[in-house]
Amino acid sequence: MLDKFEKIFIETNNEWGYIILPNDVDENIPLVLHFHGNGGYVNEQGSDWIDEPRKQKFFLPVLESGFAIAGCHATGNHWGRQSALDANYKFFEELKNIEKLNLNGITTWGCGLGASAAWLSTINELNDHVSNFISQQGVLNYESIIKHEKFKDDLVESHGFDVNISVNDAIDIFQKINPINITENAVKNKNTKIPNSLFIHGDSDENVDFQENPIMLHQILDNNGFNSEIHALSGVGHATYEHGEALGILIANFISKS
Repeated sequence: MLDKFEKIFIETNNEWGYIILPNDVDENIPLVLHFHGNGGYVNEQGSDWIDEPRKQKFFLPVLESGFAIAGCHATGNHWGRQSALDANYKFFEELKNIEKLNLNGITTWGCGLGASAAWLSTINELNDHVSNFISQQGVLNYESIIKHEKFKDDLVESHGFDVNISVNDAIDIFQKINPINITENAVKNKNTKIPNSLFIHGDSDENVDFQENPIMLHQILDNNGFNSEIHALSGVGHATYEHGEALGILIANFISKS
């Protein structure tokens, strides 16, 4: 499905990244920077989002709309930790060597646990470059993940803390790095640019609570006058892959009109 597009693989500090270029566009190509979720891989010749047909369906409409898509391994199952943010920023710096790209007004797009890294990068290291943000079944509230406990240990361990700490202690530890709390401060900072945002999420998500993740972040943005949209998938759980083509078109339309 994606075989017809040119792909470039880039190694930065032992982390592999890729960029897929649209056809028939030779200069000033707008960029979508994609942040992978749980269990994703990127190596010198492939990536789960490039290789798996169910995930390709999301990328195809975006590429056919004239956007390039790039993404990197970013230290693996990172849950938005700082090393992942650093890896993504270093990868973004490497993309500056591709002259045909337009790196002003990029779109960040995070899936699952990748959404936390995408959002934190958007309102910090990449803030000057980002115009649009997309969260797909995204982890956006660490307190919610900890409270529900299903993935508490994965989140805590990924950030280098002891998995045996209590729920209350974990919530306290993550307060300062919780995307929700960081956003509440960011919207008050006139120097922080808040992008046009789209939240795609199943309202029956069994892994990442709908109300406590996309809805909560959306409400913070909306209540402060920023452009934010919710696309709720009625009765859908965490796996949105069966909606790939339709959601790919939704994403392509969102970034094309912004």
